[in-house]
Amino acid sequence: MASQFNLYVDADACLRFQLVTGNGDVLLTSEAFKDEDAAIAAIWSVREAAANGRIVDLTGSMPENHSTN
Repeated sequence: MASQFNLYVDADACLRFQLVTGNGDVLLTSEAFKDEDAAIAAIWSVREAAANGRIVDLTGSMPENHSTN
């Protein structure tokens, strides 16, 4: 089963979304949005960023099996 974005209303009556894996693990929960259009725009933004984003390690450590190529 593919991952999905779940759009829902939280306890404070704000819209949020979660990115959920196929096995039900929540990868992220969004900030609160006042309207559905803003939440859906943010979902599209996350989708685009994830597809095109680089991984940047800011920890300063490098695993032993990590290649610098």
